[in-house]
Amino acid sequence: MTLNEWQDALKDVMPRVIDLRRDLHRCPELGGCEEKTQARLIAELTALGIEVHTFRDCRAVMGVLRNGEGRCVAIRADMDALPVAEETGLPFASEIPGRMHACGHDAHMALAMGSAMWLSQNRDQWQGTVKWLFEPAEETTGGGRLMAEQGCMDGVDVVIGQHMNPRYEAGTFFAKPGFVSGASDRIDLTVKGQSCHGAYPESGTDAIVIAAQVVSALQTIVSRTISPFDPAVLTFGTVAGGTANNIICGEVKLTGTLRTLSPETRGKLKERIISVARGIARGMGGDAEVVIDPGYGAVYNDDRYYAVIENLARELVGEEKIVRREAASLGVESFCYFIEHTPGVYYDIGSGVGTALHTPTFTVDETCLLPGVALQCAAVMALLRS
Repeated sequence: MTLNEWQDALKDVMPRVIDLRRDLHRCPELGGCEEKTQARLIAELTALGIEVHTFRDCRAVMGVLRNGEGRCVAIRADMDALPVAEETGLPFASEIPGRMHACGHDAHMALAMGSAMWLSQNRDQWQGTVKWLFEPAEETTGGGRLMAEQGCMDGVDVVIGQHMNPRYEAGTFFAKPGFVSGASDRIDLTVKGQSCHGAYPESGTDAIVIAAQVVSALQTIVSRTISPFDPAVLTFGTVAGGTANNIICGEVKLTGTLRTLSPETRGKLKERIISVARGIARGMGGDAEVVIDPGYGAVYNDDRYYAVIENLARELVGEEKIVRREAASLGVESFCYFIEHTPGVYYDIGSGVGTALHTPTFTVDETCLLPGVALQCAAVMALLRS
């Protein structure tokens, strides 16, 4: 179906989608606190006759619609807002001071609910099972981990996710096959020396000097340990140590982030970070403790299913609105939890050229909602048949 045909098919759905998006935008809730958002989603799904499930220790919601035998396709949408004071001047702007849907999650939820509205009313056009996965705390801890651990992906053959993108005009399809976003790991590095008087450095071990050597050496492991065609970044963002200008520092604490794409590179670099830090510190008479806390994993678009969805997008919005991203981002996305054992496709929908995500003036051109809902509906039906 073309976008004009979908416009007619969705004529009763889209006003409800727009109203829902605006209602959610007025009442943004931070990650872990999505109480009213959860209640609204449950009410909407229940009114559609869709089976509703909730999860322990988070505000997640899952809707399940069974329509005979067949495959199972899931749609994921995130729920949480950000601690940003809105400056859009919209008539439906945030009513909660200091909080805003500055990343488009209100639109993501509305898109998913729009597909639920249409698919629940048109069961004669598809067969199988559809799940809607509404994820809380995507901006913080990633509620998808708890959802996956509690079985939300059981029986799912393929999962799709989408995100607003303010760099492109409304309705643009922006994506690529293969890796889309990176994995992240938090690095906590403690360099230990021996404190002493600054006038007598020979009686101690300067942790600041050791830390400087460690950081300099660690900056070379990406350029000298892995291929230049294998993206990776190691950044140290904080350094803390010392008590006075005339005292040799006995301990320095650093925190950083490691970003990678391939699991093999991720594992290799973590091992090298530990061995290099300890080796240099011990060689200089001190020691180093390294704690690496795993964050989100990389997101990878399944080639076969990606081709299906890109072709549908091309039919819907036209070739001029299909943009293949040139490379994966080393930003992170909690969609990783839903594709850990299940193939998936994650794509962006242009939300109208404007200010960046996570800014007080971010807005969504609501004309992007029609192609967004249409693509979800078309993708579900195609993937159920594939």
